[in-house]
Amino acid sequence: MTNHNTPTLQVENLRVYYWTGRGPVKAVDDISFTINRNERFGFIGESGCGKTTTIMAILRLIKRPGKIESGKILLNGDDIVSIDKEAMRQTRWNRISLIPQGAMNSLNPIMRVRDQIADAILTHRGTVAQSVLRTEITSLLDMVELPAKVANMYPHELSGGMKQR
Repeated sequence: MTNHNTPTLQVENLRVYYWTGRGPVKAVDDISFTINRNERFGFIGESGCGKTTTIMAILRLIKRPGKIESGKILLNGDDIVSIDKEAMRQTRWNRISLIPQGAMNSLNPIMRVRDQIADAILTHRGTVAQSVLRTEITSLLDMVELPAKVANMYPHELSGGMKQR
């Protein structure tokens, strides 16, 4: 159960290795940190030091030959290393996400914003009535302080800040 004293994210002794024919490449080797409620946190380091691998491990998106070898990842006190794939998919949809550095360039330039948001909703929820979908899209835009008219726009019509949101 989450309370205000529970860290938002706690990573303990995380190890992520990529297995090769020559043995393991220790991409992340025993990292620990805590992020508390309303705290900001950043990773700084040279290329190849494990920043992206750490984030991908937290999101449980490590691809083979990579593997979380050991450690704990607690999201609001819940261990997300041990939950099944469906529960983790729901966690990524509802509780944690990643905004990549190149987020402004991740929108499909030939699709309206509404269609891209609809694709994401349908991917995670399956079939949704059109009226519910329209309401959900408007609600999501409102959550990031974008007007409903943005739904009908193409990415090139948006500012950089609007694209990031």
